[in-house]
This record gives sequence, structure tokens and C-alpha cells, in this order.
Amino acid sequence: MARKHLNPQVGDEDFLPRTAAERRAHADALSRAHEGHHCAERAESLCEAGEYYTMLGETELAEQMFREALDVEEAEPGTVHAAYASFLLDLDRHEEALAMIADARRLHPDGPMVFNLIAESLAAHGYHQQAVRWATAGLVAVLGNLTDLTLDDLSEDVALGLLARARYRSRQALELPADHIDTLVAESLQQGSVASA
Repeated sequence: MARKHLNPQVGDEDFLPRTAAERRAHADALSRAHEGHHCAERAESLCEAGEYYTMLGETELAEQMFREALDVEEAEPGTVHAAYASFLLDLDRHEEALAMIADARRLHPDGPMVFNLIAESLAAHGYHQQAVRWATAGLVAVLGNLTDLTLDDLSEDVALGLLARARYRSRQALELPADHIDTLVAESLQQGSVASA
């Protein structure tokens, strides 16, 4: 587990840059973090650097970060592909993004946040059917069986709450009849009890 810093500095995992100068310094530090290693932390740092460079309008540098992260052997399956696909979708490079998502599927990801990022990114760009499939697959990866999902799960587990909500929104966009998961999400939203990040 990553160590939290009492007074986080540029490059620390829990540092929250507020200005453009801080974002640049933080992105630069993240781009150098774990240099020379092919660990999951290196891939995460590169993706985060890519996200900050994107915020700064440095899309070429951001893309370089995502490409470097793809080469990290120990990255959690699908995490880099999910982040890179989201970046590509935002640049309206849909064909490349969908190919990256197909590559993520072939890696058999099991991290719920991979499924959620892909589902949310697809939904944001109108790919609601694919978003439903990814969110549903994420729920199955976590639960094993969708019939096991409960209202308590949605209120206590952030990942389950995010996946179920993403699935619910895309199913609504597709005007699909509510199923038992949609009913649970609607009920939990009424109660204000869906876990959120």
C-alpha cells in the first residue's frame, strides 16, 4: 500500500496540484518516477503524468507517456490501455481507442476500475452498448454472479457502486427496461447511498 505523506510534495502520490505550474512540475516528476523499473507503479505514474500533460494541453507529451506506459511489463492488466483509450476518445480518435479497448479485453483485466474507466469513457462518447457490456463484465469480475449484488454492496463498495451506476446510466440512454441491478441502483440513488470515490 502506498505511503501517505503528511505534507505532500510535487511527485508524491497524494499531492494535488492547483496551478498550471504545479501541474507541470508534478507531471514532470511523475514522468521520472520509478525510472528504469518495469513495475506497476511506473505504469501508474506515467499514466498520471499523461493525464496532467493533457490538462496542460500538451497532448503530444501526454501520448508519449501513455505509449511508454504500454511498454511496462508489470502493469496491472488493462489499466494503461483503459487510460490511453480514454485519452484517444477525448481526442476523437475513436478507431484507435476502440482498438486499444479490444487489446485491454485480450489481457483479461480483473481490476474493477479498469472496467469502470472503459465503461465511463465509452458512455461519454455515445458507445452505450459497449459501456453496458464493460460495466456488466466488471460487476461479474468482482462478484462472480450478478444475482449476488445487494443494496448494501452498492453503498459499501466504491467500485461496485461506480460500475452499477455506469451500467444504469448507459442502459437508461439505450431505453432498456429496468433489470434487478437497475432497480437496486435507482433505489440506492433515491436513498443517496451509492458509494462514490
